[in-house]
Amino acid sequence: MSNQISNNTSANNKRIAKNTLVLYFRTFITMIVGLYTGRVMLQALGVDNYGINSVVGGIVAMSSLITGTMSQAISRYLTVALGKGDKEQLKTMFSTSVNAQILMSIIAVIVLEIVGVWFLNTEANIPEGRMEAANWVLQCSIVSLVIGLVSSPYNAIIVAHERMNIYAYTSIVEAILKLGICFVIMSYGGDRLILLALLQVAVGLGMRLFYGWYCGRSFEEATYNPKVFDKELMKEITVFSGWNMFGNTSWILNTQGVNMLINVFFGVVFNAAQGVANTISQCIDSFVTNFTVAFNPQITKMFASGDYDSCYRLVNRGSRFTWMLMLLFIVPVFIEADTLLSLWLVEVPDMASVFLRFALFNSLALKFSQPLFTLIHAHGNIKRYTIEASIGGFLIFPLTWIMYQCGYPVWCTYPIAIFVRFAIVAIRLNHLRRNTSYQWRVFVKETILPCVIMILFSFSLPLIGAYWWKETICRFFILVPISVVWTGIVCYVIGLTRGEKKMIIEQVKKRIHRL
Repeated sequence: MSNQISNNTSANNKRIAKNTLVLYFRTFITMIVGLYTGRVMLQALGVDNYGINSVVGGIVAMSSLITGTMSQAISRYLTVALGKGDKEQLKTMFSTSVNAQILMSIIAVIVLEIVGVWFLNTEANIPEGRMEAANWVLQCSIVSLVIGLVSSPYNAIIVAHERMNIYAYTSIVEAILKLGICFVIMSYGGDRLILLALLQVAVGLGMRLFYGWYCGRSFEEATYNPKVFDKELMKEITVFSGWNMFGNTSWILNTQGVNMLINVFFGVVFNAAQGVANTISQCIDSFVTNFTVAFNPQITKMFASGDYDSCYRLVNRGSRFTWMLMLLFIVPVFIEADTLLSLWLVEVPDMASVFLRFALFNSLALKFSQPLFTLIHAHGNIKRYTIEASIGGFLIFPLTWIMYQCGYPVWCTYPIAIFVRFAIVAIRLNHLRRNTSYQWRVFVKETILPCVIMILFSFSLPLIGAYWWKETICRFFILVPISVVWTGIVCYVIGLTRGEKKMIIEQVKKRIHRL
């Protein structure tokens, strides 16, 4: 029995490692393309149009308050059913989930056509003469949202089956298509913002058709039947989604809602600065997300199969590794934010470097405890957790509003968000303590303490170098690799356990021996 468990654990670790490497290859390509397209888009559109695109996109993103929760629930139930090996339930669930997403898309369109159009035309701070283009962007964004919603069950099937290679390849193709959009935009003499919105819809539709073709060809349960609608299953998913929606209300209000506040109080220029900062922070997020996407299905499957010890070890290791991966990027980008932006962009929006530095730590606070959140969803009892976490999360929006009303600077929302999101880690641990056999003390000892020590040591040497060395291009190209190497050494010495170090050394020896 112990040999079987050991073999299963080894196989799971290999699968996670393989999927992570595939996703990292995808992310490296998409990151390079994404950074280039971000630069070209800002240059082609200009700061005002870039800010408009960010604001209007935020209005549509707020609709995920209604729709995104259902997508998360579908993904969770598909993964659990796959972990139990229930093929018939998978078939029923897939068709039911597609029908549910079609229904949610109709609701989203109605809400956005009423509330979104009203806000854009009456409350949003849009430069004179650009309202028509902003409305084009809104309508195209609504169409893109509907396409994405209907596609979500297909994406969930791919992730549940851990076919990360297809997920990676399609993302690379999508990034290349977006690169093509950039060249088309640059050569267009008309309204570039409207053309951008139309081309983005075309790319989204093309990807939706491919996902439908691939899933129908590869997975027998991914055959859509419009007549299949399991009311009991839909009721169970809806109850789960209802509490999840309450939590997503907080999330959307504190991200896109704050984006709206920035627009109303400070204008589209600062929306552009936030968009630039988010582009870089999202590139870093995507590296870490690849790691979490690779092991999230394993957490859910292990919990569903009753292998709690392996599940809890994976949660702790995943949180610690997430922190280490983010530090490798955060330290050099934080130190050299100004030079990085000046090298990347032709025109750097005001406050972009300040936004970027805060956005890095905001992402760290957000991603660090994602494995805990996955474990909570795997357990399924999310009512009390959602209430507690949402009450804490709701504070970001009103506190930001009050600070802006009192005349505080535009960046003051970030310290508020960072503090609240780290506090939610404690709420997650307390919920798991009440509802599972998960040991929060082990998490504190094996994850939180090493992470705190790592961040203190990781910043020490680079900050000393930045203090004594004047900011130049030469410093950038020397200090960035030094920061990465130093942070890597700190993570290896402090962040890895003895067994993990031994495993890494053995893998390195194997690679050298093969060469």
